[in-house]
Amino acid sequence: MRSIFADLHTHTHFSDGLYSPTVLLEKAADRGIQVLAVTDHDTIAGLDEAASAAKHTSIDLIPGVELTVSVSDDVVHLLGYGFDPSNPALVAYLDGFREGRRDRMTAMVDRLTSMGVDVTMDQVEAEAEPAASLGRPHLARVLVENGDVSDINAAFDRFLGNEAPAYVPAPGPSAGEAIDVVHQAGGIVSIAHPGQWMPGHILRDLRRAGVDAIECVSPSHPDYLVDYYRTKVRTSELMMTGGSDYHGGSERHEENLGRLGLSRREWKMLSAHLARQTS
Repeated sequence: MRSIFADLHTHTHFSDGLYSPTVLLEKAADRGIQVLAVTDHDTIAGLDEAASAAKHTSIDLIPGVELTVSVSDDVVHLLGYGFDPSNPALVAYLDGFREGRRDRMTAMVDRLTSMGVDVTMDQVEAEAEPAASLGRPHLARVLVENGDVSDINAAFDRFLGNEAPAYVPAPGPSAGEAIDVVHQAGGIVSIAHPGQWMPGHILRDLRRAGVDAIECVSPSHPDYLVDYYRTKVRTSELMMTGGSDYHGGSERHEENLGRLGLSRREWKMLSAHLARQTS
């Protein structure tokens, strides 16, 4: 098994993960991870708890966030790292995005209600942490609890998937705006899980917008894609990131924590870039 030193892509219940930052840090420490980034979707509300929990482990915690953005008409996810969580521009950007996510959730609840599904925003907000960034998994869990579907997958298949009747696209500010905000806060930006679907023109647009890195190692990347994106990194000025995209709650997620990420050598190369960015 490949030796993992850093996992730079994990989620807590402040977005669509199942566990608190404290439990996540405990699990990561048990798996021998030395560097961890908590990268909740469009929120940094869990970073304070994560920082407190990290003090009771040997883990070096890296401030992180996963941002939903748009490039032309395509939705792309970016990962921000190493920024100052108190930066006013970043805080304002994320506050606005959280309101956009709440508006989106209200629209999805309204669609379900019009279809005869008995669900309320109060239920969805009770499912999430008070400061959480609301996402489809919160609504899916409510539908399971209400008995409308048998499990999370069925909720997405029947109601919430991208082609399903209650789906509403997430708000997506431009990639350039998101990259600029993270850079202003002293951080770097990586393209999250580009997979097989990312067209060349999107990658070129992101590079022109100032992206710093590509997530080469991801659970959605088989070995040949990992090698492909590592080649992209070697032939460009981009850096390499990687992580488990851990959410908890499934055998696959539990297997990936401690198995997918960066080696010590790979992390040292990236951390040197982070140090230059924040100096």
